[in-house]
Parts: sequence; C-alpha cells; structure tokens
Amino acid sequence: MQNNMKCIGLVALALSSNLVFADTLPALDARFETIQCALPCQRPVTRAWLMLREAGQVELRDVGASQSDLWQRHPNGDLEYLYLMHEQQRAINYNSVDMRMLGMPVGDSKWQALTQLVTKNELAQLEKKPGQPYQQMPTEIYSGKLNNVDTEITWIPALAIPLQVEYRHPTHHVTVKLVERYQGKLPVEKTTEKILQGYQHVDFADIGDMEHDKNALAWLAHAQGAPGVHAHAHDKHGEQQDHAH
Repeated sequence: MQNNMKCIGLVALALSSNLVFADTLPALDARFETIQCALPCQRPVTRAWLMLREAGQVELRDVGASQSDLWQRHPNGDLEYLYLMHEQQRAINYNSVDMRMLGMPVGDSKWQALTQLVTKNELAQLEKKPGQPYQQMPTEIYSGKLNNVDTEITWIPALAIPLQVEYRHPTHHVTVKLVERYQGKLPVEKTTEKILQGYQHVDFADIGDMEHDKNALAWLAHAQGAPGVHAHAHDKHGEQQDHAH
C-alpha cells in the first residue's frame, strides 16, 4: 500500500512539473506589425511594435516610441503593470486593485493575450491543421470563428506565439504578424530590473494628489498613453488603449 501511494505521489509530482513547464513561456524578442484596412482595402494602416518576453515579464513598445508597457506576473498569479517613460526615466505603477478599478482585465486570459496574442480558450474554439515550417519549426493553422469573426491563426508551438493572426470582419480586416525574431542585438534596450531601479516610480493611486504639483504635471504631460492618468486628474476614469491587438 505504501509503495502504491509512493508511486501515485511520484506520478502526481511529475504531472505537476509538466504543467509548470507547459506554462513557462520561452524567451522571445520580436518585431510585429499590426495592419488594419477598411474594405475594399486600398490604404492599409500599419503599426510596428516590439515584444520583449521573458519568464514572468513582457514589455510591449511601439517602434520609435519613448514609452513602453511592462507587464509582470508574480508567483501568486497577480499582474502588475508599469507605464514607462524612458526619456523622463519615470514609471507609473499599477497593481491589480488599480487595474480592476479602471476596468482592465487581470486574469490568466489577459496574461495569455499579452504574452501570446491569443488565449488557449480561443485556440480551442478553432479547427487545427498542420502548417508550413517557420525557421525549421513546425506550425499549426487554426481557423474558424471567434465572436462571429472569421479568424485564421498560424501558430508556432515552439515559440508559443503566432506567426500571423488574421481577423476578417465584414467591414475591415486586421492582421497581426511576426516580422522579425531577434536572436542577437535588439533595436532598443530591454528594460531590466537594474534599469527600473534607476527610474523614479509613482503609484497610480497617488496621481490624484499631484494635480497641483507643477513639477509632477510637467512629466505627467508625457503620460498620454497611461491608463486613467489624465482622467484621474479630472476625477473620472479613463479607458485603456490596448497596446497590441
């Protein structure tokens, strides 16, 4: 009996380890393009942006921008968001309570969308077939409807990221595609913990106390993309502009 229980324990431990490994994303530094076009498509609008992903952290930054979004996931599953202003060396910190107050999702699906562009639940709703290799890595093509929108996703399992996501709405198409995968020098400096330590941080909850501080208002003027910041100063909640997708 004891041997059986020991075997069961070992199997459970092995399964637990596999689950942890399955949820550990490989590091990825890449440039993406989001292309939107009203139908009939004549003037597509393209935005280039970077994803710098490592264990428990992802940084999203438009190409050429001096601001970026840094998301961190703590061991207990809580998300923390930092709006970074690199020229000013400032950071606005949002905890999960702040984000819920602003109506920003903070669950597993949000983390998956940030780090993988699509969620496991979305992939599960689509039909899968083999795709063409990308850099000698197998791909999978998922197609079907998500929220009644025709969708096709070319997925790279080894990188846990799509090569391309295409949403075909009746009036417009949106395509997100992986353009370049960096395996050496990056076009921008990644925001490391050491760099963060050199930035001046302010909690989002304290922004309201700064509306009469001229020095604070000077740098807050550069925080146009920070969720709720300028609405906070006018005693109302703002809406977050979703970075990626």
